[in-house]
Order: sequence, then structure tokens, then C-alpha cells
Amino acid sequence: MPDQSSCTHIRFFREAAPYIQAHKGKTFVIALSSSLLDSDSFTQIISDIAILSTLGVKLILVHGTRNQLEQAIQQQKLSSKFHKSLRITTPQILEISKNIVGRVRVDIENKLSYALNTPPIINTGLSIISGNFITAKPIGVHDGIDYQYTGQVRKITQVQIQQQLDHHNIVLLSPLGLSPTGKAYNLHYEEVATQVANILSADKLIFLRNTPDKLPRELTLQEAKQHQAIKPMIQRIESALNAGVSRVHLINANDDGGILLELYTRDGSGTLISTKQYEEISQAHISDISGILELIRPLEEKGILIKRSREQLELEINNFIVIKRDQKVIACAALYPIANSNVSELACLVVDDNYRGQKKGDTLLNFAEKLAKTHGSKKLLVLTTQTTDWFQERGFKLGDVEDLPGAKKTLYNYQRNSLILFKEL
Repeated sequence: MPDQSSCTHIRFFREAAPYIQAHKGKTFVIALSSSLLDSDSFTQIISDIAILSTLGVKLILVHGTRNQLEQAIQQQKLSSKFHKSLRITTPQILEISKNIVGRVRVDIENKLSYALNTPPIINTGLSIISGNFITAKPIGVHDGIDYQYTGQVRKITQVQIQQQLDHHNIVLLSPLGLSPTGKAYNLHYEEVATQVANILSADKLIFLRNTPDKLPRELTLQEAKQHQAIKPMIQRIESALNAGVSRVHLINANDDGGILLELYTRDGSGTLISTKQYEEISQAHISDISGILELIRPLEEKGILIKRSREQLELEINNFIVIKRDQKVIACAALYPIANSNVSELACLVVDDNYRGQKKGDTLLNFAEKLAKTHGSKKLLVLTTQTTDWFQERGFKLGDVEDLPGAKKTLYNYQRNSLILFKEL
């Protein structure tokens, strides 16, 4: 019999399988904060990124250098000024920045190459490509302050980057850009990552950081704007989502395997930000039938629910309500208005075992109550054999067979002997 560890691995692969297929051939931009580069976990993070590439994900990595540059400036006992959180890059600081970018780039390339050529990964067909893909321009003078060699992205060579991705290479971008006049400019790595994600219409923009922000698992853009911890990044996040990037992820690099858990499990490990809700409740569609059957079959086999065939579900699909999390049905219920009465029956309320205790049942019940009211119902009816307490705790009261509407009374199954509960709406 498999032990606990084996069962966990099996569950992970079963859950990861659809994501492996869904992410294959997609383009992800991963922004690596400078604080990661010297951390103890960086080698493992690079190994996890290598795994993404072997699973068919097209990867663009953008690294920061702020911490390394700050350390070098302090070691040389130079002064460095900031204005509106941006460093003013003097000619001397620019030269230091060039050296650091070169060292960091080589270090990342070296670690990635090693990871791609070391068991259990080994994919010698992949290369790491870095080059002059970014044209920059100076920020100029703001509020009377000359930013000197601090710049911003002017242009990204989309075609060349796409060619490298199509040849299954990993593209590595540094926060340094050249101008048509031959000058180099220091850039903000988050801006580089956002701009390249925008121009390539990347499927995901991922910020991998060393900051354990306590944020919800998923947020809409409007919800994200309310969180102080996201405020410094919100303009970039909004820009990416408005440009067509499907999802932005904030991942804490301190979580072992965080990037794999975030991308290949339904509940992830970081914070997902999108224009639409990651989890939503709605009336069911034909495409939800397989998910509903997967939920209700175990309870049917135990005799808790009455068996429904796929054909019956197809006929009754408009009566079903589902909660879907990343397109997977994780909870369902059915609502049947009873003819010639002011009563609707709530049936087949089921929540996936992995999401119990998260009030998904309450969400379904509240949605069903509002829907029943639109049908003109004054009462909600439930027939149950094992969940009486749950419904009574939510305002249902025990009734009798004689209280059932005529059409339902003639169909009552005395052999099942289900308890009858009503709730006034």
C-alpha cells in the first residue's frame, strides 16, 4: 500500500497533468529580483525554472541588480542619490552597473546551463540567449533633477526575441539598454519585464521576489489596487493586464518549489492577479457535465445521492449551478422549480473534498436562494438523508410529507426516507 509521501506525489502529478498540457508552448516572463541572486535558494530556483523549459514553456528571464549595485557603491565609498525611488546614475555608477550586469548575467547563464545538463533534467537542446534586445532612452530631467544615465525602455526587438523562443531557447534580459547614439542606460528590471511581456502578449508575467507579503491567493485588478503591499507595482501590473497579458503572479521565492506549485497546482503558492475572477459561480453549461459527474459519482456510489446518468444531466444542465476554480468544477448544486407551487427544490449540493471548510456550500446556497426568488419561489425545499444539521444551521426547518407540493408528494421515495426541510425565502 502506498505511503503518505507516495500518495502526495500521485496527487501532485494528477493535478499537474492538465497544467502541463495547458502551459506547453505558452510564453512566460519571469522577473527575478536582485535579492534572489545571492540567496541560498537561488540555485534551486534556477533548477525549477529549468524544469519549466523542459515542460515546453517559452521563457524570458529578466533579472535585477539593485542590491549588487548598492553593495558595490558602498564598497567603493561612493554616494548614490535617489529621486522618486529611482537611482540617479552618474557616469561612475554606470560603469559599476555594466560590470555587475555582466557578472550576474554570466552567473545566471552558468547556473541554468548546469541545471539543464544535470539529471534528472538534461536537455542539451536548450540554450540561454542574451543580447542587445533593448533600446533605451534617458529619463531626462524631472523636477529639476537630471537622472543622467538612468533610462527607460524605448523599444524591444520583438521579432528577434520571438525567433529565439521559437527555437526553444531561454532568453535572458538584463536591466541595461543601449540608445541609437551609443549610450548605455541603467533600467528598472520590473519595467523591462513588463514591457517585454506587453509587446509579446505573454501568457504570464511572474514576479519572483524575496518578500513574504501576506496577500490573498487570487485578486482581481480592482482588488489588488486596495492592497498597500502591491501599490509600488500596481501600474506595471495594470499595464500588463491591459496589454493582454492573461495573468500576473507574485511568488515568494522563500517557498521551496513555489514557482512549480504556483503554475502546476490549482491552489498555487503565491498571488494571482487577473482582470477576471480565478474562481467564479455561475449556472452550468454542457461543458461542465464531466466535472459535475466527477464530483457526484462517489456520493452516488455510497447511496447518499440518487444516481444521474450523463444523458439525464444533459437534459437538466440548466438546473445546475457550479463553482469553478481555474475552469475545474469544485462544487455544484441543482435547483428545480416545482410546478404549480411557490417552492423550488435544492438538490445535489456537493463540494470537492479539497475545498470543504471554505464556505463553498454557503456560496452555492446563497446563489440558489437568489435564483429561486427570480423564479417566484417563496420557499426552498431540501430532501436529505445525512446533512440535516448543516441545513438546519442555515435556517431550514423540518417538515413532513404532507407539506410537500402535490407534484413532489406523489414522487416521494418512502424507501429512502429522506428528511424534508423547508426554508422561507
